[in-house]
Parts: sequence; structure tokens; C-alpha cells
Amino acid sequence: MIVKKILKFILPLFVIRFLKNFLINIQKNKFKKMKNEQIFAEIYNKKIWSPEKEKKVHRFYSGIGSHHDEFIETYLEKMKEFLNSFSLKPSVVDLGCGDFSIGSKLREHCGNYIAVDIFNELIEQNKKKFSSLNVDFRVLDIARDALPSSDICFVRQVLQHLSNDLIKNFIKLIKGKYKYLVLTEHLPDNKIFEPNIDIVTGPFIRLDKKSGVDLLAKPFNLKVIEVKDVCNIRPKKIKGFEGVVNTKILKLN
Repeated sequence: MIVKKILKFILPLFVIRFLKNFLINIQKNKFKKMKNEQIFAEIYNKKIWSPEKEKKVHRFYSGIGSHHDEFIETYLEKMKEFLNSFSLKPSVVDLGCGDFSIGSKLREHCGNYIAVDIFNELIEQNKKKFSSLNVDFRVLDIARDALPSSDICFVRQVLQHLSNDLIKNFIKLIKGKYKYLVLTEHLPDNKIFEPNIDIVTGPFIRLDKKSGVDLLAKPFNLKVIEVKDVCNIRPKKIKGFEGVVNTKILKLN
């Protein structure tokens, strides 16, 4: 950390950006050669999404988007309103549940709850940590495996890490499975941008390409009955944060 701070002080900004992009491209080339389960095992085991202060505290950490108050408070409020609008508690499938920090806070408002992630060790940790919540934790690849059915499907900041081919597979797999898809994505903070620029599956997202995932746009063209914008979150306390974390409720055919 000290070395990084010194380099930032003595090196010109364009050199820092060049070095950063060079290192990122090396990582992307490595992830190209890996299977999906290997990619996300690497992310969690090497704590790529963990801030420095969290690395010693958490064995597995799904990133600040699942923990920082500015990201989760409004989201949880809106999701509880949505879940409580049903006459009976709806069944839920949580795809890419991560460390289950978010799901654990919504559990009491749901009926049957299935939480899915691709990384086996993470799921095993969740089974132990949240054993009292009556959650069916499963190891599945959401772009390859048959998915369980439910009333509602939550996918929070997951698709943004997948290539377009994997997202196309995901769309095929959810067909006829859910009444509602609750989708959260990190997008550029302007209404007009080129959506769905392809990336290599991994820890990075499309924001550096001034893009983000929009399932309603090409090449995905997901057909829905209704779209409801639920919340757009722009945290003020996170230094250097760019873009907006958008949540939509998609009523599916």
C-alpha cells in the first residue's frame, strides 16, 4: 500500500493509467482461458472485490455493492415494499447470491428461498453462517445449468461480469421460470450510452467502456410485459465512484 501511494505521487497520471490498463489486460487474458467456476473461485480466493480493510475480516466478500450503506439501504427498502405487496410471501430464487449479505436481510419477507452461486466454498460457508434462515443454497452456473423456478428472480450486479454469450445463455435458461426478474446493474450515469459492449467474463464490468448491461437492448432483446425503474443509486461517500447502480423490476412473459 505504501509503495502504491509513493508511485501515485511521483508518476504522471497518464503513466499510472497505462500501467493500470496493462495489468488489467494481463488479467483479462488469463480469465479468457479459465472456466466460469475457476474465474469466480479466483475472484473470491484472491479477494479481488475486497477493500483492504475487509480482507482480514472476511474470508469471502462480494464487494462494497453488497455491503456499503449507500448502496443497500434504499435498495432494501424498495425490495421489502415489493415483496410485501404480494398477498402471500413470494417464492424467490437469488442467482449469484454471493456472500448472502443482501439476501439475509430480505429472507423474512419471502416464502421458499433458493440461493445460488457458482463457487462451492462460498455456498458451503453460507450454509453454515445462515443455517437458521431456512435457505436452500445450491451450487449452479447460471449461464450453463438448469435453474430452479420461483415467483421472483433476483440478479444483483451479476450479469455485468459476464460475457455477452453467457448472458444470452442465461436468458434462455430463465425462459418460463419466473414472473418477475429483479435486475441490478452498474451503468454509466447518463441516459444515452451504448449498451452491452462485450467483455471477458471476470471481475471487471463494462463501465470503463462507457457501457452497461441492458437486457432489453441488442443483442439480448428480452421481451417483457412491464418495466419498472425502482432505484438509481449514486453514493456520495465513496471516493472515485462513477456511474449509477440501477435496479429494475421486469415483469416477464
